[in-house]
Formats: sequence, C-alpha cells, structure tokens
Amino acid sequence: MSTDALLATLGIAPLDTNDLLGLWDGIGPLLAEAVMRHSAEFAIRAQEVRFGPPVPHPRKVIGVGLNYLAPGANLGRTTNKSEPVLFLKPDTALAGPDETVLLPPESQMVDWEVELAVVIGRGGRRIPVDDALRHVAGYTIANDLSARDVVRGPGLEFPMQIQVTRGKGYDGFCPLGPWLVTADEVADWSLLELTLSVNDEVRQHAIAGDMLVGVPELIASVSATMTLRPGDVILTGTPPGGGFESIPPTFLAPGDVVRASITGLGHLITRFRGEDRHPAAASTDRQGAHA
Repeated sequence: MSTDALLATLGIAPLDTNDLLGLWDGIGPLLAEAVMRHSAEFAIRAQEVRFGPPVPHPRKVIGVGLNYLAPGANLGRTTNKSEPVLFLKPDTALAGPDETVLLPPESQMVDWEVELAVVIGRGGRRIPVDDALRHVAGYTIANDLSARDVVRGPGLEFPMQIQVTRGKGYDGFCPLGPWLVTADEVADWSLLELTLSVNDEVRQHAIAGDMLVGVPELIASVSATMTLRPGDVILTGTPPGGGFESIPPTFLAPGDVVRASITGLGHLITRFRGEDRHPAAASTDRQGAHA
C-alpha cells in the first residue's frame, strides 16, 4: 500500500511534499494519540539511545556569514542591512548532540560558532518578508565549526583561492540539536539568547535580535536565489567571540568540550578529539546509527 493510500484510510489527503507544516497539521494529532496509547511499549531511557541531528538529511544547509556587527566590522562589512553572505555545508557535516567530532589533521585553527538554526517547513521561492515566518517549521541550535586556516587558503591576497566550503565542510562540522522546537513555541525569535562556552568558559553571548539581517529577511533573500524546500536549514550567523578574535587567537584542541545554548532550545554539547590522518575504513553514512 502506498503512503497516500495508507493516509487515505485515516481520512488524510495525499501528501504535499512542499508543505511539511500542512502535513504535520494533518497527522500530528493522530501521532500524538498513538504515542499516548502505546507509550509504555516504546518507553526507553535516554542514556540507551544515541540521538542524531533533529533534521538528519536536509537537502541544503545554508550558512550566513558576517551577520553580527563585531565580526562584520573587523572584516569590512557595513552595518547596512544588505544582502547576506551565503555559503553551503554538506549534510555529511551534520552531527548530533553529545557527539565527538574529529579535528582534521589539515587544520590547527578549528573555531566554534554558535548559531540560531531555522528549519524550513513550507517551501517556496521569492518568499516575501512579510510571509517568511509562515514558512518556518521550527528552530534549533547549530555550531558552525570552521577550519580557519583551511578557509583562508594561501591568504587574503589570493581571494580566488579562499576555501569556504572545504574549511566548513568537514564531517561533523555542523553539530545540530538537541531538539527541533516548533515555531509556535517560539514567541519572538529576536529575543532568544545565544551562549557558547569552551570547557565551561563563556566565549560568546548575544541576542538573536542583534543580527544585521533578521530571520524573515534571510528567508526572503535566500529564497530569491534558491528554492527553499521543507527540511532545509538556514544557519543565521554567529555573534562575536570566535577563537580567531581572541588575543592571542585560541582554537579547539583534543579533549575540549563546547556547550552551545539558546534560551528555550536546549543545550548542544560537542566533544573533540584528533583524527588519524589514515583512519580505518568507516561507514559512508555517519547518521545511520542514530536513533
């Protein structure tokens, strides 16, 4: 029996794969009722499972650079709300909460970046700013890890050789989670507080409303270039406090523990260890073992 035929037996119309929010409105109450009826059968202890990222295989993870004042000022970005700087991260960069991420041997400058992540629930292209928040399924926490030395390549004097995708695209370089908090549970995204600590030392703290380009404007801008689809993730940029801004600069090392937090969204903990340059063959699907 097809999925649509199965849903028809429950009185639900065929799926609109471009409207995750509409789908949830239809089957959400039925799923909630089923969970309540059979909760004892599925009872598990949190310590018995390994949680993956709340969006395991997004079609696109869209990063936004220089979206808070201090880093932008350091790198020549104006304070005007101009078009945001965009880049993409592969889905193989995703990691779940409480995961250990490998520090690649090619880099000695892996940096942290706490970010509010927006998960798209209703797709579209050229989405108007005034309608943008209706396309949000929910919010979660991201740590947009960056190998600064790899990104820089041979130096800023050779801008055509800057390696943003390579330096931000290593496996595990996008920890995401721990939860997807639905949009109706977030009264005002701009009031959310972002905090990141390294080994219990606070390095970043800001309010999401400090963004140069806010969530509705980001959705409108991104969708003017590329069609957004349900499950796509937009990383909205990071506030001041990255390791490259420290004096002297400080970067992640094996044994470090990073805790990224956003009010109401939970805490995303990531641990780090060094990677063998010639590791044994591993699974091609890092998220396959996740619950």
